[in-house]
Parts: sequence; structure tokens; C-alpha cells
Amino acid sequence: MALTRLGLNQSINLATNVTGTLATGNGGTGATSFSPGKVLQAVSSTINNATESTTSQSFVASSLQLNITPSATSSKILIFLNGGQAYIQTNRAMHVTLYRDSTNLGDATRGMARFSIAASGSLLSPHSNHFLDSPNSTSQLNYRVYYESDGGDEIYFSTGSAGTMSLTALEIGA
Repeated sequence: MALTRLGLNQSINLATNVTGTLATGNGGTGATSFSPGKVLQAVSSTINNATESTTSQSFVASSLQLNITPSATSSKILIFLNGGQAYIQTNRAMHVTLYRDSTNLGDATRGMARFSIAASGSLLSPHSNHFLDSPNSTSQLNYRVYYESDGGDEIYFSTGSAGTMSLTALEIGA
């Protein structure tokens, strides 16, 4: 590449006259493409003013779910669960987990999160969780939140009196 020396009052249009990549030693990345890690799509689902309850000690499906179809088998799916409440009373506990189709992505018996209270009263605790999945698929996937009672007492998976709960999936290019 030829070098050009600019005089005192000369300018060059950097947008059209400079090509290539900035070397890593000079603050660049050395890369010419930035697709790895790029968000390829986002899908979200919400439920409002809903209360679901169970006494089951096995995971039961909530109404909070979404579908996403990855564009490549190498893509990752980043899932966020936000909002809502776990309502449990004294000496009660609940587990919350995430399923991809029929696969529990959390622990088989404890799920991904446990909410409990041992003192007198009740607990209103917001659900908040995230999970990075590698489904290795280009087929439509269903992600759904499940919950269970730890001791067989009635527990509530709820948005609260006027709340919203959301489930969001981001496809991340690999």
C-alpha cells in the first residue's frame, strides 16, 4: 500500500479512502466481521393480572411460555424471566424452572430457583432468572415456565394484584 503525506491544509475522506482493519496493537479488534454474539432475533411473551396455584410436588406448567425458531444450529438462546411474585405462607416453599419442549433445563427436583419462608407471615418474592441454552436446532422451540410446591402446601405463581410477568428469548449468533 502506498503512503501519502498530507500537507498542512490537505484532507482525506476516511470513510471512502481508507480500507482494511485496525490492528489489535493499535486498538482495533483485527476482525472484519462482528456476527458472533450478535442478537439475531428477540421474542417475548407476557401475562398480566394472573394467579396460578398448585399443591403438586411435581412441576406443573404455567401459562407463561413462548416459541422461537433458531436460524442456525450453532445459535444460543438467552432466556430471561422477569416480574411476578411467588406467594407462599409460613413454612412453605416453591421451586421454579424452565422447560425447552419436554426437557427441564434446571435441576430435576429443585428446578432453577427456590422461594421459601420459615418465619411467620407470607412471602411475596419477584421471579427473576436467566438461562443460556444451546439447543443445537433450527426447529421451533417452546420455552415454558413450570413451578411446584416443595411440601405439598398450596403455593401461588402470580403476577400480583396488577403486575406483569415476562419471558424473553434472544437468539445469539455463535
